[in-house]
Amino acid sequence: MENNPEDEHLSMLVLIGGGGHCKSVIDAAKRMNCFDEIVITDPNIKQGTRVLGCTVAGTDDCLEELHRQGFEYAFVTIGSVKINLLREKIADKVAALGYTFPVIRDPSAIVSGSAIIGDGTFIGKNVVINAETKIGRHCIINTGAIIEHECSIGDFTHISVGTILCGEVTVKDNCMIGAGTTVIQRININKNVVVGANSAVLADVEENMKCYGIVNNRGGV
Repeated sequence: MENNPEDEHLSMLVLIGGGGHCKSVIDAAKRMNCFDEIVITDPNIKQGTRVLGCTVAGTDDCLEELHRQGFEYAFVTIGSVKINLLREKIADKVAALGYTFPVIRDPSAIVSGSAIIGDGTFIGKNVVINAETKIGRHCIINTGAIIEHECSIGDFTHISVGTILCGEVTVKDNCMIGAGTTVIQRININKNVVVGANSAVLADVEENMKCYGIVNNRGGV
């Protein structure tokens, strides 16, 4: 179920991680025009630094205090270029503090009214998500990705820039599908899989695999 901060009278957002992915999220969040204040936590950026107009409030140690100050929403903005279990660990910690995770969706994205988007998921610029697709929690659906009808994407999965998932594709938890990849219809990609950039996935992929190129029953060439 998608959390809609625009339904709240006052929406204050903490972004956790101040790198490049954070900048993409800030840009989309500002374009949504529903957050009154956005701050960042990051142990590697000096407190008080401004990132695209948002202040670094400190390290993750200040999350509890920020929640007491009225920051209800949080979002994990650590990027993912491979299997990244750190994102899941941080999300669990932040949820235990009482934060709510919104969906951050750039206004340029086209999302079917019948699609279901999980909490904490980012939907970037010019993404298309078609009918009856289900996307899990804390996913990254990056710039220009196309997710066709009746696809299913698990939690903490990253669908990279320009990737195409044809109809009825399943991608399970903690996967990374590289930029420019095409996955043909009705393919199943199991947990913890990394698919290299510009691949063509023509057959199911088993758990914990790394594959690239023409991915067929032999696992990739």
